[in-house]
Amino acid sequence: MAKRYTDEEILHAIDQTGSKMAAASLLQMNERGLRRRCNRMTHPPSKHAHAPAQTGKTYLITSAVNATKVHPRFIKSMLQYCAENEAELLVIPMRYRNPTNRDETQDDDWWDARVLPYLLSERTRIAPGLVVMADIKIQPTAVRPLTGWLTVSGTDSAIFGHTKIALETVATHPKSHAKIVQTTGSCTVEQYSDTNAGAKGTFHHTLGAIVVEICGTKAYTRHICPLKDGSFIDLDRKYTIDGSEQAPDAEAITMGDIHAELVEKQVIVATKALAARVKAKTIFAHDVLNFGSASHHSGYFERYSRHVSKTSSVLLELQKTAAVLDDLATCAPEIVMINSNHHDHFTQWLSKSEHAHDLENALVFHETKAAMLRAIYEKGYLDPFRMWMDKLMVSAKTLRWLKPGEPCSRKGVEFSWHGHKGPNGARGSTKGFANVGAKVTKGHSHAAQIIDGAHSVGLSGLMNMGYNADSPSGWTWTHEILYANGKRTLVHCVGGSFFRA
Repeated sequence: MAKRYTDEEILHAIDQTGSKMAAASLLQMNERGLRRRCNRMTHPPSKHAHAPAQTGKTYLITSAVNATKVHPRFIKSMLQYCAENEAELLVIPMRYRNPTNRDETQDDDWWDARVLPYLLSERTRIAPGLVVMADIKIQPTAVRPLTGWLTVSGTDSAIFGHTKIALETVATHPKSHAKIVQTTGSCTVEQYSDTNAGAKGTFHHTLGAIVVEICGTKAYTRHICPLKDGSFIDLDRKYTIDGSEQAPDAEAITMGDIHAELVEKQVIVATKALAARVKAKTIFAHDVLNFGSASHHSGYFERYSRHVSKTSSVLLELQKTAAVLDDLATCAPEIVMINSNHHDHFTQWLSKSEHAHDLENALVFHETKAAMLRAIYEKGYLDPFRMWMDKLMVSAKTLRWLKPGEPCSRKGVEFSWHGHKGPNGARGSTKGFANVGAKVTKGHSHAAQIIDGAHSVGLSGLMNMGYNADSPSGWTWTHEILYANGKRTLVHCVGGSFFRA
């Protein structure tokens, strides 16, 4: 009579021999029977199902495609991460059938033995307001993996397993944090059919995972993406198959739109802590000037309200903006000022003759307009916003001002586009920039988003800017880190921090 082996003995044999075929031979088992045993192992009642949130708990969540090998060095690096950070690895199983693979059998419902102990197949709440949607199997070749799934988790933020990294925010009550829905990336290598859909799946296949740090009722999430050698950076640490070390200084932090007049103080404090931890070389700054003091968007009653509250002085707003920039100048050696639509509001104000009669702002209006006219007459260029920051700032030399149309790329990522102007003169959107094909990091929308190679940061200002006070909002306090290895990750400010202290 054939010996009956325990699940642990079978897994040990697979790990020892490196394949199910060799393990079946070693144990003198039928290979198909062994594969079926392995498949049954992946679907027990999960110990994680409906697990209560644990203060101080850390998770590393990725996905794995059936009948596909894992990236051996990436899985080892992730296990090193888990060992050093007392984190729990969760792997969401995905299913894909390759009709063009002649070697594929009907019995392909198996997963690499190296991820079997970590598979999670049930919907699981890992923190208040955050659910891992492990029960939903999105096709690995899906071009837009989150399409149709933004509402399935109700009001909770959600993590889906997928081979492509995507992120969307969902509008919620303005007094609540916006719901974030995102996919994990994968720990298995690409193996797709020789078809149109398969070619797209291969191109977009991304090795990656999501770090979740839980602190009481707060959950901090961010992606990790490895290099080909399996190594990856998370904040200030680089993880490899051999352990971890101090990561090189981060190339840049792209802040969410600042709107200095309405800046959120806790985000600035959190930005300083983030920049100090990752040692950012550069800060990319979008919509630093709000220009609400004389905005052309303001109606009669809003202008009167500003007059009553004494916030209609352009000079006072410029002084406050200079103070915010001087504060941020302590975070990095360089601040790159991105041409933005709110900066353009200053020029639009100067171009309208009726503002010449604005007595409160007469000095700024006429002095700036005269300087611009002189620059034009001398066939030069003058940025009115820069002119006043040079006058008012202590640390003005730390600012690098991009001229209109001037490119600025780091590690193959283009940072010069704010996002208000899209391709071919259309209104800007993350989807529009995704179609450019290049890697892009933009601002403008105030909401975190990842579509293919296009990333959008969120906001650093107040969530209530007046015009959005009575509507659901998908805005988030989100920055992006560009690591020294060229990989990017969005980080979200929750409770005054971008990470668990």
